[in-house]
Amino acid sequence: MQRSTGEAARLTGPAARKHDEMVAARQAQYERTRGPQPDTWGAIASRFRADPKREPDPFLEKLASFLRPDDVLVDIGGGAGRNSLPMASRCREVINVEPSPGMLAEFRASADEARIRNARAIQGGWMEAEGVEADVLLAAHVTYFVPQIEPFIDKLEAACRRRVIIDVLTVPPPNQSPQFFRLVYGDDQALVPGPHELLAVLEEMGLTPDVIDVGGATARRPLPRTEEDAINNELGFGWIAPHDVDRAHNLFIDHFDELWLETPTGFARRGAEVVRELMITWEPARGGLRQ
Repeated sequence: MQRSTGEAARLTGPAARKHDEMVAARQAQYERTRGPQPDTWGAIASRFRADPKREPDPFLEKLASFLRPDDVLVDIGGGAGRNSLPMASRCREVINVEPSPGMLAEFRASADEARIRNARAIQGGWMEAEGVEADVLLAAHVTYFVPQIEPFIDKLEAACRRRVIIDVLTVPPPNQSPQFFRLVYGDDQALVPGPHELLAVLEEMGLTPDVIDVGGATARRPLPRTEEDAINNELGFGWIAPHDVDRAHNLFIDHFDELWLETPTGFARRGAEVVRELMITWEPARGGLRQ
């Protein structure tokens, strides 16, 4: 989708302002309740690691369908390489642009153990990364936390030769626990922007992406099988301050049936059992330059 020079110089629109305000409100609330962390994601990085040689799920199969053998895949905020490392055998190179040292340690260890030699990492945020270009550019579960969404998307377009892919859940992971947050902290949780807000921003920017439903979110991460595992899983997400963990554990025990639903495959947060994974994807304006 082409955009005019005048559009590129526009002021931030109302959809982008709403998106940015939601991110700021969530971050402010998180720091009040959890406290600032030097490496927020690094503390739970091992949870985001997966075998690069595993059988591909529907998301990975769809991602692979966009790749060509000579492509460079850039994974923004790629964490421990759950998405990018399985694609290393499908393309020339994968590059993980990731600010968390803990995540990058898991990424490098996973690549080394799988003997993947065409994967490298750049430590830093996407907006600070310089000279990074991709044929296919992936940002999975990242836009929920982007403080200024329009410049972020503009840079995606500028750096991508053929296809931009943003992966989101119909209910973002941080928004799947409002009942948990209210129980622990006695306050309504500030929600992060999801696909509705993101699509409004893209429309405001003159972009008309395809939206591909790649399946239920629980298909990618097995559900806890026991009540205690479900509780410990929630405590391990990192949103609860260390000094509140014991209190939260007891509250979760007392209110378990209000918080979780038992399904045939395990215990799901109530309301999250129907969450879907969406690929929001388009060909960037510069895509016509490379055939």
